[in-house]
Amino acid sequence: MRKLSIKRPGRYAAGAALLLALAGGGAFFAGTFDQKAKAAADAGPPAPPPANVRVAEAVATQLAPHSQAPGSVVSVNDSLIAAATPGKILWVSEIGSEVKEGDVIARIDPADAILQRDESRADIKRLAARADYLSRLVERHEGLGEDGGESEAAIDQMRADRDEALQNLERARVALRRAETALERTEVKAPFNGRLAAREIEVGEFANPGAPIARLVNIDELEVTARAPDAMLVAVHAGDDIAVSNGLETLQAKVRAVVPVGDTISRTLELRLVLPATDWHIGSAVQVSLPRSAPKRVVAVHRDALVLRADRITVFKIAEEDTARQIEVELGAADGDLIEVIGDIKPGERVVTRGGERLRDGQKVVIQDAAGGAMS
Repeated sequence: MRKLSIKRPGRYAAGAALLLALAGGGAFFAGTFDQKAKAAADAGPPAPPPANVRVAEAVATQLAPHSQAPGSVVSVNDSLIAAATPGKILWVSEIGSEVKEGDVIARIDPADAILQRDESRADIKRLAARADYLSRLVERHEGLGEDGGESEAAIDQMRADRDEALQNLERARVALRRAETALERTEVKAPFNGRLAAREIEVGEFANPGAPIARLVNIDELEVTARAPDAMLVAVHAGDDIAVSNGLETLQAKVRAVVPVGDTISRTLELRLVLPATDWHIGSAVQVSLPRSAPKRVVAVHRDALVLRADRITVFKIAEEDTARQIEVELGAADGDLIEVIGDIKPGERVVTRGGERLRDGQKVVIQDAAGGAMS
């Protein structure tokens, strides 16, 4: 038979001690890990690195709410020049020609006008001779008195014939002046400086008085005409400066007049603004920015400072130690790139205009200059 071996109790004690030691060490390390995890959780997520931003100062300025009205660029002088005397067209200036006041832009055949002038001159000579004869005749008989042998009635008739001859002579002189004027008008002249925009008649055609010859436009003196409801013009007065934009450029135009006569169909009033010297073209469409009320003193920032969200509008302003503080604002009047903000923003405070979309409240920032370098 095999013998049973009995292990010594010391070995069991040593194994138990080793197990207890390992369990205690695990508990120690586990406790240490839990403490570090709890401390990290209490500290929150790591702070983001400083963000590069550009800033601009909030300003105190005068602003008013504006509405846009469509308008058009027009010329101060835009005329359809017409013929003032009949005749065949001999010559018309080319389209696009630039002319000065008094320059000839068309010529009408002067033959009929010359004949009329010569006929009037002949009538004047004939009627002057008759009036002179009758005047001497009346003087002769008046000088003879009763010894002249003519009755008083006959002398009165002589006086009447003389007076009629003098009146006919005056009428002939008027006809001569009219014929000379018609002859002058065979040369159609520009009434103002401008450029020929269109020819309404061609060489060889016959022009009657009033027939259009050419369209002449002054391209140097421009205005804007716009129409708007009366309610949009309550704060607009003659002499005000109004912003006018053609989509590429914005100019300040001075209000010349608000025509106080409404259109019965559109119920709008006409507004006329004088444009400064510009290369805008006549007929161009423009937008006129009309103030709806008198300007008021507000705090305004650049439009780029606004951070737009579905539920709110905010602005980041720079607080102490170059940290960004997010401020909720409401918007008011706007003018160009400036817009009124209502909130905890004061004039002179710096607000973020570039880089605000990714900023967090309280995040550190590095302020960049316009060239992209960090500012000291």
